[in-house]
Amino acid sequence: MEIKEWLQVWQFEHNPFVIFDADRDPYLSTSMVENTSLRSVLLHIDKPSPYVIFAIRGAGKSSMRIDTERYLNDYRDQVLVISYVEFNELLAEVARPRHLPLGYASDKSALTRFFKRKKQILLPRDPRMTLDDHLDYILKLGIEELWRTIVDTPREDLLKNNREIAEKFLLLSALYYTPNDLSSKIATLRRIMEIAGYERKTPFFLKKQARLLAGEIYSNIRGVPVSLEGMVKTIQEIGVGLFEFHGIPRNTENRFTLFKIFMDLVRYFGLAGVYLLVDRVDEPTSIKGDPEKMRELVTPMLNDQLFQIDHLGIIMFLPYELHDLKKYYRSDRIKTISSINWSPDNMIRLIEKRMNVGRKPGSPPIHLSDIFEEEGESKANFIVRQLTPRNAFRLLSIMLEEHCQTVIYGVKISSEVYEAAVQRYLIEKEGY
Repeated sequence: MEIKEWLQVWQFEHNPFVIFDADRDPYLSTSMVENTSLRSVLLHIDKPSPYVIFAIRGAGKSSMRIDTERYLNDYRDQVLVISYVEFNELLAEVARPRHLPLGYASDKSALTRFFKRKKQILLPRDPRMTLDDHLDYILKLGIEELWRTIVDTPREDLLKNNREIAEKFLLLSALYYTPNDLSSKIATLRRIMEIAGYERKTPFFLKKQARLLAGEIYSNIRGVPVSLEGMVKTIQEIGVGLFEFHGIPRNTENRFTLFKIFMDLVRYFGLAGVYLLVDRVDEPTSIKGDPEKMRELVTPMLNDQLFQIDHLGIIMFLPYELHDLKKYYRSDRIKTISSINWSPDNMIRLIEKRMNVGRKPGSPPIHLSDIFEEEGESKANFIVRQLTPRNAFRLLSIMLEEHCQTVIYGVKISSEVYEAAVQRYLIEKEGY
């Protein structure tokens, strides 16, 4: 029997037991079972708080993160939500050697050129992931999300009322706003300047100053790709004064100053705070689930100073393999949820909701027990006790495969097929 034939008999429009990546799951929004108790613990819109959540693979970390993000999006007029879930660009940037052309370097004496006989300087850097790298990337995500928020809300006009705030917004946009093309960035900066009535002074040697300043910024920002030519054009657009007054990220302390500026902007625009949702640390191509590489990525973020920032609610969804990282942070300041547990009631709700979402419109609702020939309740109870949704759906997927390979035509799954599927599932799961 073909699987598609079995699905047609049960009036399924698609296979409800196929396992998807939560971020690419087309049916997640309609079949998700909301964890309202977890929401009530994690989310305090008026004052976001930090949490670290550990869970075994398949327990639904990403599904819960997506559900949390969806819930918070209903409060976009009150909080800023930043999803920190893609690390490939950050990891690639940290690993990439950077060379600074001598034309952008402040040390360009004839003696230097004579001895080096090079047109560029290799910039030293720590090959490990650092807190500075994370702060750079979070500021990039943050200023881009803040810009979208104030445009969509809209709140741009608030920039007219406060010159200092407008200058801070310009500075962070100049350093960290990175749209797909430079013209978009320049247009954004001009827009802020026009709204704020900002006028810059144009020094005679601006081009030379811009090149040297761009070189310094390029040398110090490490977690975000920086275009030297683009940075020169940006500096020429807004002038050097903002950088000289507010500073650039030369060290961790400077970055925390910039982060405080970012949080001041968030609060100025009438938002209660920021939720930073960290997830998928096991998925970058250079990590591929390696616990040690995950630790190298995550540990710098567990910095006490970062978690103490007022109105910043960092929620980290981490694989259980990183449970030992609790020793790196203070439990009195960062609350920990040691596991995500699914009760049999919630598991059956999830499975049956997904089954019914996948059926043709107008089809009467069915229960998991209905697909078995006998002792359906007992078999369903075993399935929902498989600890994680991924395990339960994998077992159901194996049962469907075994059924369709065994019978020529049949609607319900027999006990023999059920037992064979359970054995195959246990062998696959435990490796024996």
